[in-house]
Amino acid sequence: MPYDDLKYISERKKHLFLRDEIEEVIKAKNIDRGKFHEYSKQGYTDIISKFYFTFADIKNYPVGRQTLEEYNMHFREELYCEHIACSLNYESHAGYIQAIKAGIPDEDKLFLILSDGWVYEGEKDAMFDVLEEVYDIRDFYVISPKFSWFTAVSKIEDSACLYRQRSYKNETAR
Repeated sequence: MPYDDLKYISERKKHLFLRDEIEEVIKAKNIDRGKFHEYSKQGYTDIISKFYFTFADIKNYPVGRQTLEEYNMHFREELYCEHIACSLNYESHAGYIQAIKAGIPDEDKLFLILSDGWVYEGEKDAMFDVLEEVYDIRDFYVISPKFSWFTAVSKIEDSACLYRQRSYKNETAR
């Protein structure tokens, strides 16, 4: 059932819809939980807060009690931004997701933050194997565990951009 067709389902079930879909994909594809899993619920706030305070322009656009979905992200001007993919350039969702995967740096582990607040951790290959199968995903962010870069994927804009700290860009160019 597409996310937009959930208007008659309780708010709690809507909130769980994407998480449940991701869990079904993990089970169906036999993805090792050591390679991709939901992050500890006790650690969600720490990861999301660090994301906000590292990348968001909180000076001009303060963070309130909004969820990521409600907060129109305004990123810091000093970040380097590189467009990496547009869904309109690909015939399939899987092709678009693979283009995003190819556009991000390799790291041992990554964080995945969904706009409705779920946080995951895992290896790049396993994470993108799951993302290929989840069609109703809205905005999401793939983040370096060092918080030196992140990729923002927007369903509204049908595109993905890689944002980096300027110092990280200079280090990788050497």
